[in-house]
Amino acid sequence: MKQLSIIIPTYNMASLLPRCLDSLVRAKGSERIEAIVVNDGSKDNSLSVAREYEQNYPETVTVIDKENGNYGSTINAALPKAQGLYVKVLDSDDWFDTAALGEFLDLLETQMADIFVTHFSQIGPDSREVVRYNTMGREPYDYGRVYDLDYVLKDGYIRFFLMHGLTYRTDMLRETGYRQTEGVSYTDTEWACYPIFHAKKIVFCDLNLYQYNLDREGQTMDPKVLIRCVSQLQTVTDRMLAYYEAHKAELSPIRAAWMKQYFENRMRILYKIHLLDMPRQDFCGEALDAMDEKYREVMQRNDLYPRLYPENKLLRIEYIGYWRRHHKRWPVWLENLNHAMDVVVKGLYRKIFRR
Repeated sequence: MKQLSIIIPTYNMASLLPRCLDSLVRAKGSERIEAIVVNDGSKDNSLSVAREYEQNYPETVTVIDKENGNYGSTINAALPKAQGLYVKVLDSDDWFDTAALGEFLDLLETQMADIFVTHFSQIGPDSREVVRYNTMGREPYDYGRVYDLDYVLKDGYIRFFLMHGLTYRTDMLRETGYRQTEGVSYTDTEWACYPIFHAKKIVFCDLNLYQYNLDREGQTMDPKVLIRCVSQLQTVTDRMLAYYEAHKAELSPIRAAWMKQYFENRMRILYKIHLLDMPRQDFCGEALDAMDEKYREVMQRNDLYPRLYPENKLLRIEYIGYWRRHHKRWPVWLENLNHAMDVVVKGLYRKIFRR
């Protein structure tokens, strides 16, 4: 058995895949890694690049070639074949810090948990670090210590649970029937959601492992792409809400309270895209009305009441309520003022909470 399976979804990433795979095969103890490259019907030579690494590093790299089915389908194809005790996802345009990976493998041999949380960096042009995302902020927990997940969730933190920072016990995912939505993007949010319903033990690691590449045109998290594909994000949110409704009765009171907060945040993101991020020429009130009508029923059934205030916490006008009362967005001048405040406050936040 391998210590860590790393699932690498790949679509038209021939130019960036070598950097990704080099960060794994050059790590100390790479024989303990299983790198599963899933070629999702690439139209470039991604498959031949992956096959070359499979040939040169047969003990570490394995390749799955499949028809295009989008991101979730690659996870669904790889997970049943994963041989590692733990499993992590690494996008093919990103990479791991090789030294941190070696330390992480050592840590996995000394601890047993359902979830391991590591830090990550956001990397901009010329491979410069834009932000080092310390997943704990002010570090309320001890690194390397095994915690009961309910003990952690009682504090209400959401920032731990981002795809780039999460590693799971493989058998936990299999035992709970983990699958991601296929045919759409943004299913990495499912990777950061469904396992939280079932996990029992969690460990925080003071390792900056994942290097998240922001310097690629056309990324799904590019604001322009996100706005254009908001319907896909809504599809994933709908599926997550259905999962929540199906499993919420199984949750402890602490976990139920945390999940309520989590799903209010997911819905808040969708409203924010429509009411604040979307250019006015692209805004469609009918589409927002349809979404709002559907989610009002979900909110009522599940006691969910998302509130959308400016990130800067200075302007106290609530977006969703404003839309429902006036059936229009904020005035342009107020949106501009709010944006300026957001920029200033976000810069201060990064200096205080991220390193």
